[in-house]
Amino acid sequence: MDVTLLLSKLPDLSCERNSYGEDLDIVNKALLGESDKEKKKEIILSWIKRKQPCMLGRLASTGKQNIQLSVYVVDDNDIALGQEHLKTYLQACRLKWKQACSKGKSDAVLYFFNIGKLIDLPPSDSLVEVFKGFSNLIFNEYAPVNTDVIYTEAAPLIQDGKLFLYKAGINFFHTTAHHTANHDRRVPGGAIISINSVGHYANNMVNQGFANDLDEAVKNIQRLAWQSIGNGGISLKSNKSTSWHNIDPANTCPHLSRPSTVPEGFSEKKYSANYHTDVLIPDLLTRKVTDVDDPAIEKWKWLTIEYFTTMQYELGSIDFGMFHGYPVDHEAINFNPFPPIRGVNSPKLIY
Repeated sequence: MDVTLLLSKLPDLSCERNSYGEDLDIVNKALLGESDKEKKKEIILSWIKRKQPCMLGRLASTGKQNIQLSVYVVDDNDIALGQEHLKTYLQACRLKWKQACSKGKSDAVLYFFNIGKLIDLPPSDSLVEVFKGFSNLIFNEYAPVNTDVIYTEAAPLIQDGKLFLYKAGINFFHTTAHHTANHDRRVPGGAIISINSVGHYANNMVNQGFANDLDEAVKNIQRLAWQSIGNGGISLKSNKSTSWHNIDPANTCPHLSRPSTVPEGFSEKKYSANYHTDVLIPDLLTRKVTDVDDPAIEKWKWLTIEYFTTMQYELGSIDFGMFHGYPVDHEAINFNPFPPIRGVNSPKLIY
């Protein structure tokens, strides 16, 4: 499927544009008036550092706590040059990012699709196909990409002369998630594929002397993950996030400087959301226009954050490669050994 051809055939809906909240509207206008990719990066990072629910993302946008973020922009000019150009460009960006990762110069990456028509393309069959098309060009080893599937990337890091691959989560964000059951995934400018590896970041922190050991690094990252849950709802009148903490006094911890989005007695193991937050393209929420308060939306009550541990998992375990890397030859820097799995709304889901 030629995603550039699909985009060219989509109608221009800008004349029907509704407000996406003041924060997005202002940034959308700035992005549409800017042609330089480096300046587009500055604009999107400025929004992320203030309005992104993920605390790791906010810190990474400014380099705070030594989280290093790479950003690659795809704009309307790239789309106009056609599918082969887009594929070559995205694969070059992917390899450039992995090379930076291997040297400890990046822990996460954003592929920013700042494309005019995407700003106004609502959840629909077309939006699903566009997201699949972009994903197929980047994650070609697992193409064709499907909805409701958890895909992961591999972030390389050289340690003591050896190359290790760390599992990295992948998510789609898009402008028209605004005021839907996928509201926490809203971003200005079109769409973003966000990839980050907490294991790469933790080990990189230790290697560079910013954490005494892996246990300390993991605990710091875990605290940021807890703060991110329930931190959405920006520009919603109800201020209701589409993810929230479970209450489990038997499995909680004394969260120092606990923000209001982290309730007393919160579970340190499981949380809930309107969707599986690790799924790349949630089918219903990307295909249909939903409402954030729709009672018919399926609730995922057993989403796990138990993998924030320095325990060494065995090869073959779904959590292998999370905080202890997968050792490979240096020639395998672009290899991704982590297979996709389908998200299942069940307390028995292991991920």
